[in-house]
Amino acid sequence: MKKEQIDEHLKHILVYQDQLNKLGEDMKIQRIELLSKQLVFIGRLASAFSENYKQIYAKRKRMYAEAEINAQPPRQARAELAVAEIREEEAEAYGLMKRWNNAFDSTKEEINALKYKVKIDIEDGSNRQ
Repeated sequence: MKKEQIDEHLKHILVYQDQLNKLGEDMKIQRIELLSKQLVFIGRLASAFSENYKQIYAKRKRMYAEAEINAQPPRQARAELAVAEIREEEAEAYGLMKRWNNAFDSTKEEINALKYKVKIDIEDGSNRQ
């Protein structure tokens, strides 16, 4: 995914977060709607960073294999040195992937908790939405 697309998704997430911050905690249905819209963009970012991580991982594995094949003994040590820089890039990509996957999961959990609270409100007759 291009940086422009990532920036655009992040912009949408921040717009929805700003709207959520302005809503009261008692506005459960509106919060569910905004969180659901935000979840779409969080999911897109999670997917993009997951794809990026997998691409870097595949690149590192290929580079390692090529370095090991072409190296003089000790082959494994030389191959590890050959991929040292890309390992750092891979670690950063993994961190971003985990961050957005966690954000996706926690947003889903928040939506489900709000749905449950709305259900309880309806059942006890309070209808505080």
